[in-house]
Amino acid sequence: MTVATALDIHVETDHDRSILGVDELVGIALRHNPKRAHLLVSTVLAKHVPTVPGIALAAGELLGLLVSGVVGGGAHRGARALGDRFAVLVARLAENADSTDAETLAQAHRELTGLRRDIRAATTPQPGVVTFGYAETATGLGQLVADALGAYYLHSTRHAPAGATSFAGFAEEHSHATDHALLPTDPHWLRPGGTTILVDDELSTGTTVINTITALQALIPQRHWVIASLIDLRSPADLGRFDQLGTTLCTRISVVCLAAGSIGLPADVLPRAGRMIASMPTVAPAAAGGGEVSLLDCTDLSPLRSARFGTTAPTDAGVASAIADRVCALLPTGQPATGDRGVLVLGSEEFIALPMLTADELGRAAAPLAVRFSTSTRSPIAALDAADYPIRSAIRFRSHDTTSDGVGVRFAYNLTASGRRFGTVVFMPEPGTDPAGLDGDDGVIETLRRVSDRIVVVLLTASAPTDGIPNP
Repeated sequence: MTVATALDIHVETDHDRSILGVDELVGIALRHNPKRAHLLVSTVLAKHVPTVPGIALAAGELLGLLVSGVVGGGAHRGARALGDRFAVLVARLAENADSTDAETLAQAHRELTGLRRDIRAATTPQPGVVTFGYAETATGLGQLVADALGAYYLHSTRHAPAGATSFAGFAEEHSHATDHALLPTDPHWLRPGGTTILVDDELSTGTTVINTITALQALIPQRHWVIASLIDLRSPADLGRFDQLGTTLCTRISVVCLAAGSIGLPADVLPRAGRMIASMPTVAPAAAGGGEVSLLDCTDLSPLRSARFGTTAPTDAGVASAIADRVCALLPTGQPATGDRGVLVLGSEEFIALPMLTADELGRAAAPLAVRFSTSTRSPIAALDAADYPIRSAIRFRSHDTTSDGVGVRFAYNLTASGRRFGTVVFMPEPGTDPAGLDGDDGVIETLRRVSDRIVVVLLTASAPTDGIPNP
């Protein structure tokens, strides 16, 4: 029995507003949150679920295609056919999730590369818009949309860099960590009367988006707001709130998504979910005997500007390729051992876009080792090692970034499942991270050593926030 069935949660797809089914993009998990106990876990975002990186890249680029159509004045006619191809690839890769056959992996890469090429060819650049992504989950997704459009990009952040000045802030009510700040170094990043794209992985009620538009429209009014999300599950009442907001603020608000629909929850879902979490057995990690650790010094590569400060530059494919080549030289050769799921490239909270592209480059070079991508997160989610549940296992460790709320607990999910583990984990912390902060019994390196045989930590250089101030 699935969690959705046990808790009487029903998810439906509105096919008139979708190019994919909601059930093709998410699974339902439970979390320790008094405001919203259920969590829609994306199977294509590569945040909590280790995912073929090309799938996550294609999902973001497909969303960028939809945005381009709306900005250009209408829906894109070819999007549904591209969505159908995407769905076929997702299903095929799910069926061959454990394959170590080199030709099977190479074929998957070829088909994903072809799909992404066709999506990009169908997308009309929109360099005059501003694209904004929400921390922490959608920072990478937002970058993918911005890159597809050729547009300026900024994401919100919970980091607190020394000397940074906040432009604005807003709240995300249902999130585990609610406060966002905007830290653009260009004071003119948002121009009056423009078009701004807000990118998130999920629209549930739309309250976070409403908070954002209300805060920014009061400062620098925009002519057009476009909200882009992988899924949109707003109720009819919440749909009406967007219409009312546009009228009240004298602006146009459009929404695009890969899948739209509805979610039905019983009135007592919170206590029922709490009881179910309490009854879940403890998930024991797959045995691993203290993995070896390699610090891979890539600080000689170009310094990286974080999009939390704003950027017009796309994700640096040259840097991603260089990192992948260096990582590949450290990987074992030959067929993986029984129970070895291959390689996991693990990004760090808000640092997603470059690690994801690195994982995609590594996937081309590392066959027959399968390569997946996911990231660490602040979100506490209940784990259950069952095939129909999206969070099979969890690890927790001390945070190492400087954030507005100080040191806390961070998580990574699905590093082990059914006694199998990733033989190699490539961890990519934020550029400029002091590796000493990753050590300690409760640090991320020691925690990863308990669930993998080899840990590669990629060290990169960060550019100063004032370097390369872009203009939209």
